[in-house]
Amino acid sequence: MAKKNANAAPDEPGFEALLAEAESLAEKMEDGGLSLDDSIRAYEKGVENLRRCSGLLRAAEEKVQTLLEKNGAFSLEELDADPGADDDGEDED
Repeated sequence: MAKKNANAAPDEPGFEALLAEAESLAEKMEDGGLSLDDSIRAYEKGVENLRRCSGLLRAAEEKVQTLLEKNGAFSLEELDADPGADDDGEDED
């Protein structure tokens, strides 16, 4: 059974569903088949979805940082750190 996003209310869609809907709305607007009013509504809904996605990402980042902080062996690190960086702190030549 698929697990619902813990940060979303029980009746609210999760991150993936919100992002997929925003992408679908963008495609419909790009196709040019919507009226001006429908395009404006689609744009507003897409922006709303992306804002909710951003909030869910922030909440997930805070949760990950909290988990790292509880593990005494690791220091709190920024999640956007370069994944290709060496762990030994020395620069590659």
